[in-house]
Amino acid sequence: MHPVAASRQMTLDFQPGLAERHASALECVKACVYSSAKPLKTIAADMDMSASDLSRKLANNPDDPRRFSLTDLETYIEASGDTTPILYLAQKYCVGEGEKQRAALSALASLAPQLQALLKAAGVQA
Repeated sequence: MHPVAASRQMTLDFQPGLAERHASALECVKACVYSSAKPLKTIAADMDMSASDLSRKLANNPDDPRRFSLTDLETYIEASGDTTPILYLAQKYCVGEGEKQRAALSALASLAPQLQALLKAAGVQA
């Protein structure tokens, strides 16, 4: 394994809780596809498949032989430019506990003003 040159080092900016919001990489892809501004049929066409094929693959029905494959994942990322599934995998498997704790503290810090306002509205002394 060769060390990565500093000029080629990549910085990842994770969406807080991405790995916690999805049960699997497939669930992450499914959420990305169905929440996209592009319609399903457009995404499927960009992936060179029919909308029904994409929908069936994303459904992950154990009785259906059509499965969303690693090749499909690469095609989705190339076609959509959406790297969220990669970030999901990196956050789930490559982020250490220290980074997770820093991300959680950062999220808490950004929520502090809202929490204070809610506590005040509820009549609770903070």
